[in-house]
Amino acid sequence: MSATEFQKVFITGANGFIGRKLAEKFRQQGAQVCGMDMVENLEQNIVKGTLSHPDTWRDMLQGCDLVIHTAAVVSNALSYEQTWQVNVEGTKTVLDEAIACRSVKRFVHISSVAACGFESTTTIDESMPLKTQGHPYRDSKILSEHLVMNYHSQGKIDCTIVRPADVYGPGSRPWVITPIEEMKKNKFIVPKGMFGPVYIDDLVEGIYLAAYKDAGKGQIFIISGDQEVTNTQYFGYLANMLGKHKVPTLPNRLLNSVAFLNESLFHLFGKTTEINPNTMKMLSRPCADYSHAKAQALLGYQPKVSLSDGMENSRQWLQDNGYLQS
Repeated sequence: MSATEFQKVFITGANGFIGRKLAEKFRQQGAQVCGMDMVENLEQNIVKGTLSHPDTWRDMLQGCDLVIHTAAVVSNALSYEQTWQVNVEGTKTVLDEAIACRSVKRFVHISSVAACGFESTTTIDESMPLKTQGHPYRDSKILSEHLVMNYHSQGKIDCTIVRPADVYGPGSRPWVITPIEEMKKNKFIVPKGMFGPVYIDDLVEGIYLAAYKDAGKGQIFIISGDQEVTNTQYFGYLANMLGKHKVPTLPNRLLNSVAFLNESLFHLFGKTTEINPNTMKMLSRPCADYSHAKAQALLGYQPKVSLSDGMENSRQWLQDNGYLQS
């Protein structure tokens, strides 16, 4: 299978959970890595900048032959316009800058399985038709994918899209750190629904293969773990780390009402919160069986880290970093 060896890689969101691990992977493969983030790390060739101001990172992009775009609003709390500006308009900015520097051979866009929606009751794969529904994060991922594939189909730049499932592991804020913090305060409640965990190292390997293999050009890949689990199963691992026997749940309709009232209260004080109806909709999925069959067939991808092993790695990291202390 043909492949491309990349010499210099530029990563947006390079200081983020996924960005840092990608940088490690490509450095291990002998590539020079640089990037931009809202927090700089000059020792790692990461400059401070935002997607809307490419003048702060344009010079760093020069000479790069691969761009991996991870920077995004990953939140259900911001407005539709705020989310669109970063996730769609920001993606266009990075695409245009990558084309303008003339050295980039491949653009890898990190999307999300959220683009597939939250209503499916059967296995979800890349052939599923997408539908916007006024959900800021979901819609922005659909629209950014459309933009990327439009650039590819016009022959402007070779593109690949990766849709990660629910990424967890040491350092994951939404799916490890925040739940632990809320559980310690006895404020964590989940709706009934399904969860599609993929361990961070498996995701990074999938992204690497999608970029490296020529078979990835012009393709969309779901990168998932080996199984879906219920919310109570997944978050139960975290609860057990704190000596708790189970995760509290409430009927979904009641939780939706609580989330609506909670968000309304925050808005009264000019603040935002992730405990809102959009988050409840995402966590109430009847199915999170995200298929990686296409990535396996075209890229040779196969998840290697079981949920139990991934959670043990996460537990050790939480312990080492003081999160499990009372």
